[in-house]
Amino acid sequence: MNNRYTNSRGISETVSVILVIALILVLAIVIYALIFGSVDPRYMKKSAYVAGTATEVDIPRISGVSDHVLSFLPQSGDPFYFTGQQTAGTSGTRATIKLLSPDGKIIYPGTSSLSGNPYGKQLYIYPNTSGTSTMCNYDVSDKAPPANLRPMPTGRWTVQLIDEEIHVVADSYDTILRYGTTSLPTAGGFVYGMLRSDCTAYSQTIHGTLPNYTNGPGGMAYTHFDGASSMIIPNDPGLSMTGDMAISLWMRPDTTGSTPANWHTVIGKGQIVGGQENDNYQLVTIGNDLYFEWGDTSTGQHYHVSTTGLNPLQNNQWGYVTVDVKGGPGGGVTIYNNGNPVPVQYYNNNNPSPYEGTPMTTRPAVNLQANNLPVNVGVQADPSNPFYYKGDIGAISLYNRALTPAEIAQNYAGYRA
Repeated sequence: MNNRYTNSRGISETVSVILVIALILVLAIVIYALIFGSVDPRYMKKSAYVAGTATEVDIPRISGVSDHVLSFLPQSGDPFYFTGQQTAGTSGTRATIKLLSPDGKIIYPGTSSLSGNPYGKQLYIYPNTSGTSTMCNYDVSDKAPPANLRPMPTGRWTVQLIDEEIHVVADSYDTILRYGTTSLPTAGGFVYGMLRSDCTAYSQTIHGTLPNYTNGPGGMAYTHFDGASSMIIPNDPGLSMTGDMAISLWMRPDTTGSTPANWHTVIGKGQIVGGQENDNYQLVTIGNDLYFEWGDTSTGQHYHVSTTGLNPLQNNQWGYVTVDVKGGPGGGVTIYNNGNPVPVQYYNNNNPSPYEGTPMTTRPAVNLQANNLPVNVGVQADPSNPFYYKGDIGAISLYNRALTPAEIAQNYAGYRA
């Protein structure tokens, strides 16, 4: 026979505990109000509500090709205005616009061109086109942007509004960008330092003086290397390349010519110790020519290609240089100058022109050998042969893939990398 028993006393004790806790909270609020005068209204405020939509918008070019950007339309809700916008005619909650990109970036676009109440305005969100912009700089405007923009990553974009009074996400809006690029640089920027693909900054050490200017081609910002200055970026996974890669940059060398005194290291990830060279990749100017070298993880050999005697560089003239590497069998290295491929010769050594020896008759498969060494900009990591670069470097990017001829042509036409 079962003996049923209901513990009503236990239930009443639980309720009593809850009531005591609630009473303590009420007393705490009352005491806080007596001491400080009132409860901070921020803690009693609900988040701002904004009904809106995010979509993809096409910006036609004269050529008939379209750029594809984001559009955000705030339709109704609580009064608000954007952080950074002109405040005349605004009211309500200050909100920051934040972007989450398909490739992991967190971006806070500039809003300085906006004014007044945002409701009912179609807002365009697109890459900044100034000469100092990087892959992480975006703008918001209520006017359609100019054409010839940097391509945006394809996939799901999220537009968030951050309520700055209580510091929470007020609203979030998703849309799919169908047209653009599937991959942006793993590292880019440079005039103010290199940035990772997620827009966090690489650390860097500057040796000597590296002044910056903003009157490069297309309004591009650039940095001047005086032949005794350099930048060192510590090893990072985003800087090591093991398969395909591309180096894309604008440069204006001060000194060319054909003598060994005019060998200059532009950028490289490697070093020479006791005559032994360990290069993941390295780009050098030799007189008027370009030279790219690497250590091969498959053969253990050192290779390089050079544009021997073709003189793609001109003294004191800006040029856009791209080194495209496609790894594995059937791959190879293609060097572009101002958007055009330049013939190269392959060598199985690390001796630059004019001591290169006999070119290889069979093109080797390219298998870049990664290392844990820093990236050196403007200098070779060899105290006895630093080969300092002298001249200017503008936009620069490293990719973990090869660029297409169309992308290279777009970079050249748009003064970007």
